[in-house]
Amino acid sequence: MREAARGLVAAAAALLAMTVVAATGLALVGVGDLGALTAAAVALATGGTAEIGAVPAAGFAVAVRGGLYVLPLGISLVGAVVLGSVLLRGRPDGLLVRGAAAAVALPLAVGAFAAVARGKLPLPEGAATGGCARSGGSPRLPLPAALEAGFSVAVGPTVVGALAGTLAVVGACWAGRRFPVRAGSLRTVAWLAGGSTALCLILAWAFGGPAAAGAVLLFLPQLVSGVVLLGLGVPWTVGTTGLLPCAPQLPPGGPASWVAVVLLLAFGVALRRRRPGTPWRRAVASAGWFAPATGAVLAVVTLLSRFSLDVTVGAFGFSLPVFAARLTANPLLALMAGLAGGAVAGFAGSLLADGLSVSSRAWKR
Repeated sequence: MREAARGLVAAAAALLAMTVVAATGLALVGVGDLGALTAAAVALATGGTAEIGAVPAAGFAVAVRGGLYVLPLGISLVGAVVLGSVLLRGRPDGLLVRGAAAAVALPLAVGAFAAVARGKLPLPEGAATGGCARSGGSPRLPLPAALEAGFSVAVGPTVVGALAGTLAVVGACWAGRRFPVRAGSLRTVAWLAGGSTALCLILAWAFGGPAAAGAVLLFLPQLVSGVVLLGLGVPWTVGTTGLLPCAPQLPPGGPASWVAVVLLLAFGVALRRRRPGTPWRRAVASAGWFAPATGAVLAVVTLLSRFSLDVTVGAFGFSLPVFAARLTANPLLALMAGLAGGAVAGFAGSLLADGLSVSSRAWKR
């Protein structure tokens, strides 16, 4: 009974952490109905889908409907880390009981969030088409001023996604108990992740203001993995159909390559293998474990970073699709690029760390 109660506490702590991150990010962005949108953001972070609708205020039989799928991984990651940290506290033989209690409580709680995630959306005066203007389109797509828009979140996909995510965290905790990882490596990853997050938030605030910082807080894992993949040569496909048949181009390479090199090399130096032997043997060992870890992380984040938006117009019982957008990347290419980049970064990072260590000892003499 005590272990089940601890599982409930883990679920509550994860939900609270996700709510705080979602509310903070949305407040920085400057949204209106913070309560309902926070609940919607938490539900989306566990795999829910949002439904958006707009109808003329005069009551005409015309409606604009849209379906949005996006995973704010900044919220998801915080919830997973808090859930896993609390589940790992306690006796090892009670982990599965704690995990089972969390797997029941967290999906039900997130489902309740999805049920109350309903409200009105403020509509801008027009929708910017961005790069579509260069293709001959209008720079802004005017919207009628007398539209009433609202949003809701589907409960079913939210509960299923929360259950799958909770089981994945429980499985990772079990694997961590079964195959222990050095505490020093975990602390190093935590410090690097925390420092990178703080640096990204500071830069976003400095160059884009509070709204940019809020967007980074909500979508930081997608942004980092997207830049790293572009730097490693993996393209992101942005496709649109309908009224705006154009899309911004995201070519691989360029400045993103330097970001990918610096980031992967920093992790390669910090997470190098410290074992007896020659520097070359340590470098090979570092590359041997850092490559699959990098490839797996990039492939999983790529799968979770897909974005889709579908807009239809309905009138008199008929429905017409008018706009669709997709953002995807090939997870197999992400895996292969991560394997290659991780191997090089692990090997070079280990040699660089050994060189710095030797230089430091020589300087102290």
